[in-house]
Amino acid sequence: MISSLVVVNIIWWMVMIAAISLGATHLSRCPVQPNIPIYLIVLGASHLLSLSLTYTWNSWGDDKPSIMCSAFTAALHLFTFVWFFVGTSWIYPVYPPDYTPGTLRYCHKTTYQLAFAITTLVWVATTLMFICSCCFALLTCCKMVMSGHRLIPNRYSFYGATSDSHEPAGGDV
Repeated sequence: MISSLVVVNIIWWMVMIAAISLGATHLSRCPVQPNIPIYLIVLGASHLLSLSLTYTWNSWGDDKPSIMCSAFTAALHLFTFVWFFVGTSWIYPVYPPDYTPGTLRYCHKTTYQLAFAITTLVWVATTLMFICSCCFALLTCCKMVMSGHRLIPNRYSFYGATSDSHEPAGGDV
């Protein structure tokens, strides 16, 4: 399991480096939507920076720099999330562009296809995670109901209770 995550992580690093280099190399070669190469550069840089910060702040501890790094990482994740939606609005409306240089709807083929593939892959992964989370929540609720546990405790229950008595603890009041 851990080795699979390491391999996927390394592949994602390589894809983000390729996104930065393709976006920078072909910055002016997508007249149909000139923001697509910029999208690739910013997406790649923000992902690499957030991954780097995530790896480093976990090893620091609970001091002030670690807390600041964690807050910056959260803000960077929020920015990347918003940037992803902005990029989606640039990529999908021009599908499919013309890959012949000099035409009005031209965009460099590899640059556009990488942007399209990354965006689609992230949408598919997000959808799968959402579906799996919903299934897990549904199965957990069904398991709780089938085993006889209450999802919402009654007013006499508390953490660490050892009986299901409906009378208040402590006898007569």
